[in-house]
Amino acid sequence: MKEFPDKNDLEVRWVMAVEDYGQLDQVDVLAVGAHPDDVEIGCGGLLALAAQRNYRVGIADLTRGEMGTKGTAEIRQKEAQAAASVLGAAFRVNLGLPDTGVIDSVEYAQRLAAVIRAARPAIVLAPYWVDRHPDHVGASHLTQRAVLYAALKKMTIGAWPAHSVDRLLFYPINEETLPSFVTDITPVWEIKLKAVQTHASQFGQGVAIIDQKVFGKDDYLRSLEDRARSFGNRIGASFGEGFILMDTIAITDPVTFFRRGT
Repeated sequence: MKEFPDKNDLEVRWVMAVEDYGQLDQVDVLAVGAHPDDVEIGCGGLLALAAQRNYRVGIADLTRGEMGTKGTAEIRQKEAQAAASVLGAAFRVNLGLPDTGVIDSVEYAQRLAAVIRAARPAIVLAPYWVDRHPDHVGASHLTQRAVLYAALKKMTIGAWPAHSVDRLLFYPINEETLPSFVTDITPVWEIKLKAVQTHASQFGQGVAIIDQKVFGKDDYLRSLEDRARSFGNRIGASFGEGFILMDTIAITDPVTFFRRGT
């Protein structure tokens, strides 16, 4: 198992090899991202909230972001390690899949399913399946397959027993969409922002020209704040994160579920 020597980050375990997955802590929430900064952008607030509420959080990056215009794989790996510490994650694992080559395949899904079986999360978070970046779309479908594989008792994946997650949730990264629900992240907005800014190679300067065309601004962090405020506005909060459900949830007692606090 490889750990970086930075004394401030030693509590976060960075695992690269499949044989090391058995050393992963069991977590309540596992967030999957195609690139080292995806979970910070899409669901960093929920992760920080969960950690503050004493839920255990894990992060699985599918690639090292080595094809990105800014930064290197080594720099981005160290930034991801530091960001995981900011969010309060118990571990951050990198599957080493090829950047720009994240596809929904049996091989890749089994690798991610091994993480799910080892960590045994109740909730898995994945990128929304509609996105301009093909890796985000691939990560969404790949995670869906991995969640299924992890639950199949007849599928052998290492020595880990099958595990069924309680809920698979999706977070948008680039695209605007109507969320199934919004989480108030106002109490941890500064933590989320700090985790994003920890990826200094990506957000320490203006966005690339292609991003300016998409977002209409020269500062991605401002766009990120605008979206968080937009989601928050839907629920009367300063900042929010939106999530999408693929299926329909059952509410046995709508009166209790929707009753306002007194």
